[in-house]
Order: sequence, then C-alpha cells, then structure tokens
Amino acid sequence: MSFSAVVLLYEGFVYNFIFLHRILPALGKGAEALPLAVIFNSAYGMAIWSYFKAHCTNPGHIPDRWQMFVRSMGETVPVYAAVPQWQPGKVTYCKSCNKTRPERAHHCHNCERCVLRYDHHCLWISNCVGFNNHKHFLLVGLYSCVGLFVALATSLPELVYCAIALCDGAVASNFLDGPELQSSDAVAFLLFGGLGLSVCMLLSAMLFVHLPRAARNMTAPEANYSNMRNPFDRGSAISNMEQIFGAFGPDWLFPVNPWRRITDGLVFQQVGDPEWFKLDDESEAEDLWRLRYETTSTEQSKRPMCGSLLVT
Repeated sequence: MSFSAVVLLYEGFVYNFIFLHRILPALGKGAEALPLAVIFNSAYGMAIWSYFKAHCTNPGHIPDRWQMFVRSMGETVPVYAAVPQWQPGKVTYCKSCNKTRPERAHHCHNCERCVLRYDHHCLWISNCVGFNNHKHFLLVGLYSCVGLFVALATSLPELVYCAIALCDGAVASNFLDGPELQSSDAVAFLLFGGLGLSVCMLLSAMLFVHLPRAARNMTAPEANYSNMRNPFDRGSAISNMEQIFGAFGPDWLFPVNPWRRITDGLVFQQVGDPEWFKLDDESEAEDLWRLRYETTSTEQSKRPMCGSLLVT
C-alpha cells in the first residue's frame, strides 16, 4: 500500500473514530458528531473512490489495434522521429518500446511503456497519469482538498484544546485522564491535524498547476513546447476539459469512466477541425485515424520521414 493511501486512510480513521466518537463527546459536543460525519464523509468517500480509480485504472497503453492499423496503411502513414515539441497529426516512433504511437503519446520511463495523452508519472497515486485516468487524478486532488479542509476547519478548536492539554498538566488531568479519552488519543489527533494541513497544502499546489493546464488542453510535457501555439486548444475551458472528462454532464463529478467520450486517446480535435471531427462511436475510430494521419504521395515527399518503422 502506498504512503498516500496510508495517509488518506489515517486521516479518515482519526476524524471518524477519535474526533467524532471520542473527543467531541468528552467535551460535551456529541450532538455535533452526526452532521459533521455526513459533511466530511461525503467528500472523503469521493476522495477514496477517486484515489483507487486513479491508482488501479490503466492510464492508456497503446492498443495492438493501433499497431495493426499503422502496418496495414504502409507508407501512406509516415512515421516521424519523436522530438520534444508539438507534433500534431504525426505518428511517432518510440525507440524504447520499438513501436509506433499516435499524437500526444509519450514514453514513461518508470512504467517502461508508452501512454496515451501522457501527463506524468505520479507518486501520489503510484501510477502514470494518462488518457484513461487523468479525470480520476484531478478528482483525487479536488475531493481530498475539500475533505481535508472540512476536517481541519471543523476540528480546529479541539486541535488547539488538545495541544494545550498536552502542555498543561492541570488541563490534561481534567480532559485526558478519564475513561473516555487518553493522552494517546490527543497525540494521534494532533498528528492528524499536522499531516492533514501538510497534505492539503501540497494538493492545493498540485491543483494550482494541473487544473489550468487541463483547462488549456495541455499536458505536463506539452507545457514546455514552444514551436507553435497549442494546436489542441478548443477555445474554452469546458471544451478542453471534455477531452479528459468526456462530454459535459453529471458524470464529471464522479470517478467513473466518461459516459460519452469525444476522443479515443489516439486522435484529438485540433484548432480548425470541424465540430464533427470527434468520436461518436467506437466503430468510427479507424476512419478518424485515416483522416488525421494518412497522407498522399505528394504530401509525403514534402515531409521528413523516419521510414515505416525506423528512426534515423
């Protein structure tokens, strides 16, 4: 189990079983436990669900169907050397995997595989962030921040009181020596507060970076590209987020696979593409691939090819 999973489980355990069921009753505030439990666990449950979806979901490995498509198209689909710049509409070659890959795919050196719409390898979820789980990754950050903020805001007076009790023997004798509460509870509760504040700040900083990128339809590697304007920017935050979350709808709020995807992760709408250039049915996928990647012999002669499957 990863460190981040342990942290999330610890925060939930201490809030529910020590704060709500031991500390609040000891202070005569037992009536507050139920409403606080509902508020906190609404966000906390979504955070846990999002975490395990982000951790367990295949981030988007290159399907065999894609490799078969490129081979079947022969020289009508040129293959280019991968370079650290925008390469819209180009099939590139991965020397590490010895395979071709579509636009926006990159190689993860931690997982030793190419990932569709690769963003980064995330230690927090112990998985790559790619086309299939980028939505879950963002929801982990959002719901974890909300849950931790609720936990810290609702328990702040008790955190201060426990800190005073541990430092002041007179207060401790009245508060921590009874059958309902012990010093170990206060220590665990204070650790919960310090850990929660640290994690909330780290996740807030992460969201400050990743949410604007998602709103601009840009991944972490692409944020460093400067050879052209972002060719995948659809002009609005909603349209750009749809490539991660699927068509706008209530499923955006839940860590489930998008109910209606507008892309298959192998071809993406670009600036200037007509509105119909998106995936409405899986059976249309190869038609879109041909429209994006296939070239005529005249066009090929103008492009620096790497060969059908080799990089020079």
